[in-house]
Amino acid sequence: MLDAIKQRRSVRQYKPDPVPEEALQAIVEAAFSAPSGVNIRPWHIIVVTDRAKREALAQVHQYAGFCAQAPVVMAVCANECESDHWWIEDCSAATENAMIQAAALGLGTCWVGIRGSDERGYDREDTVRKVLGIPDAIRVLCLFSLGFPAGTGNNQGPGPMDHVHREKW
Repeated sequence: MLDAIKQRRSVRQYKPDPVPEEALQAIVEAAFSAPSGVNIRPWHIIVVTDRAKREALAQVHQYAGFCAQAPVVMAVCANECESDHWWIEDCSAATENAMIQAAALGLGTCWVGIRGSDERGYDREDTVRKVLGIPDAIRVLCLFSLGFPAGTGNNQGPGPMDHVHREKW
């Protein structure tokens, strides 16, 4: 497992090759195997392969341009009414599981934060809802691109181990 975690990188360049359906199923299964507060499992995942929708999603965030050329973009959403306290944590765990599974399958991913508005008040969630037909009551945590890497991606390796504390600060 640690090897798969270390293989995960932020990939922003993808080959045009389609992602096999079996890989998509394994990635979704990994996401849906994540821990969830009170086992509510509020998450929903939208798998986007349509070129026009991927191009529209690439415009949602200033750092999402690479989503247009990734063969797949996944949107991770939740019903906040089902889990108002823990939906962010639940969906974050599901997203990380999915990204680690993708890395184990030789695929690259990159997380694009969507939740909330940017500093200008632009509502990224609302825009994603419109592009993907998501009901207003559903929150959008993030998008992540998915495909076979065309480059090496970016992985800084483990963070500084001096940030680990035992028993006290």
